[in-house]
Amino acid sequence: MSEEPPNIRLPRGGVYVRTPVGPVQVGLPPETIKDSMALGLPLPSIYVVPPNLFDRRRGLTLAEIEFPSYYNFFVLKRRARLVVESEETADRLRTMMRESLFASRRPTNHDEFAPSVPMEARPDFARETDHFRRGPDGSCRDVDDLVEFCVMGPFGAVLDNRLRISKVAGPGSVPSYAIEVDGSEIFRTPATVDIPDRVTPSSARVSAFDPPAFGLTVLGASHGFDPAGKTTGFLLWIGRRGLLIDPPVDTMHHLREAGVMPKIIDGVILTHCHADHDSGVFAKLLEEGRTRLYTTPTILASFLRKYSSLSGITEQALRDTFSFRPLRIGQATPVNGAELFFFYTLHSIPTIGFEAFYGGKSLAFSSDTLYDPAAIRNLADIGVISKERRDALIDFPFHHSLIFHEAGVPPLHTPIGPLSALPADVKERLYLVHIAGKDVPKDCGLKTAEVGLEKTIRIEVENPEYADAMELLNVFCSIDFFRELPMSRARELLLLAKRRKVRENETIIAQHSEGHEFFVIVQGSVSVMKDGHYVKSYHSGDYFGETALVLNQPRTADVVTRTPVELLTLARHAFLYLLRGTDIPTRLVRLARAREARSWELFEQNAALRQLSGPQKTELQTYLEQIELREGDVLWRAGEPVDAAYLIDGGKVVLEGPKARKSPFGNAALLADIDAMRGATVHEVTAHVAEAGHAYRVDSVDLLKFLDGNPGVLLALMGSQFTE
Repeated sequence: MSEEPPNIRLPRGGVYVRTPVGPVQVGLPPETIKDSMALGLPLPSIYVVPPNLFDRRRGLTLAEIEFPSYYNFFVLKRRARLVVESEETADRLRTMMRESLFASRRPTNHDEFAPSVPMEARPDFARETDHFRRGPDGSCRDVDDLVEFCVMGPFGAVLDNRLRISKVAGPGSVPSYAIEVDGSEIFRTPATVDIPDRVTPSSARVSAFDPPAFGLTVLGASHGFDPAGKTTGFLLWIGRRGLLIDPPVDTMHHLREAGVMPKIIDGVILTHCHADHDSGVFAKLLEEGRTRLYTTPTILASFLRKYSSLSGITEQALRDTFSFRPLRIGQATPVNGAELFFFYTLHSIPTIGFEAFYGGKSLAFSSDTLYDPAAIRNLADIGVISKERRDALIDFPFHHSLIFHEAGVPPLHTPIGPLSALPADVKERLYLVHIAGKDVPKDCGLKTAEVGLEKTIRIEVENPEYADAMELLNVFCSIDFFRELPMSRARELLLLAKRRKVRENETIIAQHSEGHEFFVIVQGSVSVMKDGHYVKSYHSGDYFGETALVLNQPRTADVVTRTPVELLTLARHAFLYLLRGTDIPTRLVRLARAREARSWELFEQNAALRQLSGPQKTELQTYLEQIELREGDVLWRAGEPVDAAYLIDGGKVVLEGPKARKSPFGNAALLADIDAMRGATVHEVTAHVAEAGHAYRVDSVDLLKFLDGNPGVLLALMGSQFTE
């Protein structure tokens, strides 16, 4: 019989280490508890949390301690122990956990409610939260009741008088964690957390996904402790555009792989701040463009405090990365021609569900809630909720065309019993979420929602008035330079744009032909081929065909459909007419020249810029100005204002000054002091050309404009003066 390996690299990240005193896990990326369960490993009670708690580039926490702590405390009846390097890290984790457990006991904000919602029917958050946080003895639990923080001293952290975990210098002086038992070191691992790319079995590739006018894609239908299922999240489709609801981790990556581009997803609904609902939200907020976040001010306050403590970024800086759409309970929220009505559910922290109406049909989503009429009546009897709140909670809107209702373990979730007692016609329209399929009794008449784009539920509706016009404007508004056009041009755009559908493997543009049209992809994908060789692909929300129009020259490449494609087109004269009087033609000339050069290839070689989406790279190209680097030239001097950034294309640049790096910067290095640009301060070092070549210069005004519209890129570049 082969001996078990002493440590295991978990599929979602982190390291599982077997020791004689029990397993230890180093690093806690989201959902790694599911890795231990899926591998049949005993769940650790000891976790080592490195000080970097957040991955800015991917928008992911590296310290998802919530579910390991819950499982240890509520299921295994013990406290998890978190080994950290400092009290400061412990305090940041306490703040994060406090928001997840109690939402800091924020009082009810009555400004969030429409006047039509009676005062007596509104939740008393402090009272409801206190009820759910009480233990069997009636006392209110706090964070330190669930977890024990073990801070490393000069000689590490000692647990159970046998286990020592300390930070040491590893190979090449890389900081590492050493794990010793009874004085002997048994394992050493880097003090950083790597998150591998993830593969999701349910994200079946759809060759040409056609979004419904109204419907729902279930991205995940289970809970945080189900190793075989994804946490509950959705894509709500309205007018063929998407709205994410509590997206699971890596949702945007998998949607992009399946052909659903970020450009057709307009925003995110955040229902509450538990890890299985908010872990994937920031990844979308940091995607291309400025995403709309729909939630209430109460939930937003928890979200910002939680992720500020994790990321080390101020709440205001995080708030600046998205467009907040505050929801008002009891009042319609318009979205793409639909009306959404939100309500507060019964949960351990403030949580919202909603009803959506579009084209004569409707659906309802319960979100996390306790729907159990008997239990709800008891809460009213003991004074936790009012009678009016009781009646509102019991009167759930089961009349809709479709109902998505959660189920799980009470008292935080809905038991199966009350749902199985519903009338047959309601159960026919109802889909269970937040529950593993194996936990649904076979004879109860209930079904779980099926996961994946291929299982998208399409609701047949009558197209609302102006639906076509709204879709067309949404497509053009997803393009940076059309978004800048004045409202007076919107009517002209509606009159001039034409729709076209093209089958798979058809040539839209032939190389060397004369250019007469500009194209925007509504749905589908195309390949750009030059002299018979593949160059790149364009997808929904991308555009092409502008080079021949602005430079008045023949087409430079073939464009061939990879899937069936739906396009919006503008004839040459209409395209140039709409852009008259703006700086957009100048930017498009820069774009054309940048596309002819190798700027796209340089983006792929830079650690920060390779993360950009295709549309982001295209937008950035419109600001690039190619310059020659001559040996001995000075790009800037210490003390001068920071007025530009430089992307090196061949050649070498050296920085001089007390804080300068000694080694030169070469190909694909981006020299961009973003913090100095934003603060309007000066260079601390001098930069001169050590070896001739070329570079792309980006004016600071243009770069800050680009970063303002792409806050995820801004966060990735903040705090550094260069990336390579």
